[in-house]
Amino acid sequence: MSRTALGTGVGESAEVRRKGGVADRTAETTQWLRARRGAGRARRFAYVAYVALVLLLGWYGMFVIGLFHEIGHRRPLADSADAVARMLPSGLVFAALAGFFLTVRDALWRGPVILPRPDVDWLLALPVRRRPVLLPWFALSAGIWALAALLLGFVGVLLIAAADLGRIGLLAPACLGPAVCLALLAVVGAAVVERSRKAADRLHRATPVLLLAVLLSAVQAVAAAQGYRSKVLETVELWSGPWGWAAQPVLAAAGRSAPLWPAALALLVAATAAALVYAGKVVDEVPVAVLRSRARASGGVLAGILAVDMRSVRLSMTGGQEVRSRGRVERWAARLSPPRSPGLLVAWRDAMGLIMAPRRPGLMALLLVPAGAAAGAAAGTRGGTAYLTAALATLFGYFAASQLLEPARLDADDVRRTAWSPRPYERLALEHALVPTLVLVVTGCLLAVPVALSAHTTAPLVVLAAAPVLVAAGLLSAYRSPVPVWVLYGGPVLGDAGPILAMLWYAVGPMVGVAGLTVLLAAPFPAGIPQAADPLGRLAACWVLALLMFRWVLGRARKRVRP
Repeated sequence: MSRTALGTGVGESAEVRRKGGVADRTAETTQWLRARRGAGRARRFAYVAYVALVLLLGWYGMFVIGLFHEIGHRRPLADSADAVARMLPSGLVFAALAGFFLTVRDALWRGPVILPRPDVDWLLALPVRRRPVLLPWFALSAGIWALAALLLGFVGVLLIAAADLGRIGLLAPACLGPAVCLALLAVVGAAVVERSRKAADRLHRATPVLLLAVLLSAVQAVAAAQGYRSKVLETVELWSGPWGWAAQPVLAAAGRSAPLWPAALALLVAATAAALVYAGKVVDEVPVAVLRSRARASGGVLAGILAVDMRSVRLSMTGGQEVRSRGRVERWAARLSPPRSPGLLVAWRDAMGLIMAPRRPGLMALLLVPAGAAAGAAAGTRGGTAYLTAALATLFGYFAASQLLEPARLDADDVRRTAWSPRPYERLALEHALVPTLVLVVTGCLLAVPVALSAHTTAPLVVLAAAPVLVAAGLLSAYRSPVPVWVLYGGPVLGDAGPILAMLWYAVGPMVGVAGLTVLLAAPFPAGIPQAADPLGRLAACWVLALLMFRWVLGRARKRVRP
């Protein structure tokens, strides 16, 4: 930046300090930028604040006003006061732990220190100090998370007051203050994750364990509401970390047992103060390469949301994460030799992809558990309940199958990835179904063995019938064609239904698979067909549906290379 560009009107006499022989132009650069673009940025900020205020008043405000009015006349949750009181300790810990986890997990692709791309690409390359540039953006993120904590905390205050467990005047400070402290702690933790690749790698590897802890705390809260409490476990949770410390003042204000809540509050405030003092150093040490990747990822996510393309959103989020070190299983798999037969290379790549990402098969197995439970419930019911539970089982099964189809989605995103093969592109698309179908069938049959031995002997046949349809539905989603422009712009005739039509465009393949499989598994067979032929008939019908859907996959894949 030249001296003339800065101009004498914005501080020709600004102090110029030298650091390592390079002039420090922080003060005059920031003054020059404020003079040139400060008014435009203020207008944009005012517009965003106005839109956010309108949305908050329209959605959050109406809910809060209605609930506040109900509390003033009667206690709408007074009949459930005992259940709310029982679940309050574990429920508060669950809410605090889930919020803390989501805030820190957000730092794997975005983080609290995120700048616009021009600032990252141009401003940080100048001889300016990083802290005055980065700290305002960190403060903005911290303020947004603190505001979200205040809004959610006030909803919790109203719900507790609606159960007649305390007065709003006592509950509000006991809930809102700890909520803000916890949000600020989480934001500083997210900044640490954004700064350090090692911390990000550890969080990435610990995500399944942390997610399991959040789910178990939710299960514990539901069990406590039903009367199954463990006071020892609740005490451990309340002192396990900031999420437990933040819950104790709320319990005391609600009349529950929390004799040491002042100590917990003191720990929370001290930890928050120490974290905020440490935040300046953390923010100053965030690498520029990380800031660039996060700025690109944030822009890609926004573009995907505006285009109603969740796949693009997902790719932008994962693209912003740094390359992580391989574990032992990944290093072992990398040393394996590929098969010599060209016909097995796609299956080999799919298998290696699942080995390199073991969380996907693990999540698939977890999703099959509720799918099997819903399928078992559907087998013992009739009518609309059978269709509803079968649809729920099919939906869980589709999500389980989609976890195994990431290699197919990558090939569909970029057709150049299959340039190594001389075979037709649509044939390679079908070969992506082999490994997911085998893994889904084997895992599903293993999980169905106890069910077959105890209640439903045809459970393995249901797995064999459903797996090809679910994989075909996932491939239809992977090889979908781009949304036409006329769909995105619905126009006044369709009532501006462009986003809804775009979502339907993307979901039509999975919807056909889920709906067809639901009908074939839940619909009663026509009268006159022997009972013994029922399972085999459903199996054959599902396989016919799978063949038709695979034929549809061929057509979609062919259009991707020859539109």
